[in-house]
Amino acid sequence: MKKNFHVGILDYSIYLPEETITAEQLSDLVGIKPDVLREKMGINRKHVGGPEDHPGMMATKATKELLSKTKIDPKEIDMILYAGETYCEYVCWTVAIKIQNEIGADNAFAWDLSFRCAGTPLALKVAKDMMYANENLNTVLIAGGNSNAYLIDYKDPIQSFMFDMSPGGFALILKRDHLENELLETGIITDHVFCDDVIGKYGGTLYPITEEIAKDSEKLRRAKLIEVTDGEGMKKRLAERSLPDFTNTVRLALKNSNLTSRDIDFIGMTHINPKAHYAIMNDLGIEKDKTVYLADDGHCGHVDQLLALDYGIKQGKVKDGSICALLGAGTGYAFACSMVRWGKTK
Repeated sequence: MKKNFHVGILDYSIYLPEETITAEQLSDLVGIKPDVLREKMGINRKHVGGPEDHPGMMATKATKELLSKTKIDPKEIDMILYAGETYCEYVCWTVAIKIQNEIGADNAFAWDLSFRCAGTPLALKVAKDMMYANENLNTVLIAGGNSNAYLIDYKDPIQSFMFDMSPGGFALILKRDHLENELLETGIITDHVFCDDVIGKYGGTLYPITEEIAKDSEKLRRAKLIEVTDGEGMKKRLAERSLPDFTNTVRLALKNSNLTSRDIDFIGMTHINPKAHYAIMNDLGIEKDKTVYLADDGHCGHVDQLLALDYGIKQGKVKDGSICALLGAGTGYAFACSMVRWGKTK
C-alpha cells in the first residue's frame, strides 16, 4: 500500500447484557464442577442475554452509543460493514441494512460479512482494503453482534468447549488519514479439515425442520441447537492443529506489517481455555502480562478482541504506540489477526 495511506480507529463501543451467570450457577446447568469451569475452562462468569439481546439489536445499541460518543453525523458514514453472526433475528436478512435504517445513515451502503468468531479482524482488513481501493470511502462503520450462546446444548458434554459462549455486540469507526489507533495489516488462515465439525444442522435447505421433528419436543429442542458431528475426531485434530493455526495467523499479520513477535505489546484474543491462551503467547514469545484474559465475560464472539483491548487500555497495558495483536478464531475453522498501533502515530 502507498506509504501515505493511513486508516485509524476513531473510537469503539461495546455492548454486553447486564445479567450474568456465575461458574456456580452454570455448574448446575452443565454438570461440571465450578472449580473446573473456573480453572480449566476459564469461566468465572459470563453474560446472559435478554429479550432484546439479539445480534442486530446489540450491534445497533453499540453503534448508537458510539455515534453519541464521537458526535459523528450518521450521514457522514460511507459504508456499514456488519461483522457479526448470521444466526440472528431473521433468516435471509441483511443486518447491516437494518443498522443503516436504525441510525439514518442515508449516504452509506451496507453489507454483511460472515467469518464466525474470526470476523472482526477480517472486517478490519476488508474495510481498509476497500478504503484503499475507493477514495470515496472516508468513514466506515463496522458493527457486529453474536448470540450463538443461545444455540449451545448444555445437555451435551461434547459441546463443553462452547459452554463459555456469551452474547454481545460492538461497533467501531474507521477514518481515512486518522493518525491514531492505526490499523496495520492482517493474517488469515482457514483450516478446512474442520469444515463440518460444528453445524446448525436443521433449518437450512438440506435438513429442514419436518413435521415429524416438530411433533417431538426433544427432537425439536435439539434441532434448534448446534450439533457437533464428530466430537472425538475434532478434539484430536484441534490438539494437533489449533496451536500452529493460531500462532501462524499472528505471524502472518506480523510479517505483513513488517513487525516481529518481539514488537507485540499486547494481545487480545478470542476466549479459549487458559492453557491454550497462554500456550499461544508462549509459542510467540509474548510475556504473560501482555494480555487480559476474559474470565469474567466468557466468549462474546466477535466482541472478544475489542473487549480485551478495552480492558488493556483501562489497566494501563495499552499505551500510545503499543502494538496490539487482535486475534480471532471461529468454527470452520477460521483464524484472523489484525495488528493495530494504538494511540497517536509519531
